[in-house]
Amino acid sequence: MKLAHFETLAPVCPLCRRQGLDHALSIAVIERESRDDMAAGILQCTACGAEYPVIDGLPILVPDVRQFVQQNLFYLLARDDLTPAVEGLLGDAAGPGSALDSIRQHVSSYMWDHWGDLDPQGFGPVPGDAAPGGITRVLDAGMALAGDLPAGPLLDIGCGAGRTVAELARRTGRMTLGIDISVPLSRAGRRAAVAGQVDYGLRRAGLVYDRRRYATGQDDDGLVDIWICDVLALPFRADAFALANALNVVDCMVDPRAGLMEMSRILKPGAAALLSVPFDWSGHVTPVEAWLGGHSQRAAHAGRPEAILDMLLSPGPLAAGGLRRQGEAREVPWHVRLHDRSCMHYAACLVAARESME
Repeated sequence: MKLAHFETLAPVCPLCRRQGLDHALSIAVIERESRDDMAAGILQCTACGAEYPVIDGLPILVPDVRQFVQQNLFYLLARDDLTPAVEGLLGDAAGPGSALDSIRQHVSSYMWDHWGDLDPQGFGPVPGDAAPGGITRVLDAGMALAGDLPAGPLLDIGCGAGRTVAELARRTGRMTLGIDISVPLSRAGRRAAVAGQVDYGLRRAGLVYDRRRYATGQDDDGLVDIWICDVLALPFRADAFALANALNVVDCMVDPRAGLMEMSRILKPGAAALLSVPFDWSGHVTPVEAWLGGHSQRAAHAGRPEAILDMLLSPGPLAAGGLRRQGEAREVPWHVRLHDRSCMHYAACLVAARESME
């Protein structure tokens, strides 16, 4: 955790935030630190006393730390220094469907898309002529719609493997914070975006992975950091950010409308929000009743997700805070490589919104 980010953003206790209270966090313990980077320690609420760990430079700022640790203990304690041969043997032994298999597949797909265009080794043909760097192309289209931004830092929600955090900082010269709820992705993404080192296994087929290690050649200039946060309880005061970038993450929220309202809360008046949504819902993540479309085709919206998203970004009873759609939505391509012979292609709905000045 960059100490400069902590001081500038002045995060608040996410547990208190759920009660509508903005109680500041303080640094209670620093156990490992390098220059301006706190690698291990504990943050504490100055009011309720709740404690939040910092692990591998990642502060875990979620309302229910106990539940998060219990659900993510394997990922929090998983080693990231295994040699390729040993990791391959362990992967074979753990087998398909294991937690290790889940980590490797997830990190492989997203690290390839976020950083693969910088890989000096290059890649063979990918099904459907997909190419890495898709997430940056979505960001390109979004920034063209965003327009001018007020002064202030930027927030990248669901930043995954970290490329968009680095790109936003590089393009704007502003302090940029990425947040995600995935421990393995946040860890790999922070190493790439902050330390400039890509290190992951690229899935070839089945349980076979090829280690990819290379420098990004990018300097974060101290502007970039990644934290683990819950979008439904963002640990920040109102009016804190000039941009909320949320690419391909709304359909991964437990409650998309509540997530959009939290985004609205932390945005400055006149700030922008960029949303790209493939509307690829999963009942294991988002209850059906919270989906934006994809059900209830008997209603006036006929189950069209674009119509419901438009209602959330327009004045009315469903409005998600002060967010208001800006211009027309666009369709942008995005894809996720699974292995040498499989790639999922999406058409994401890209929308720019502006936080009301009222």
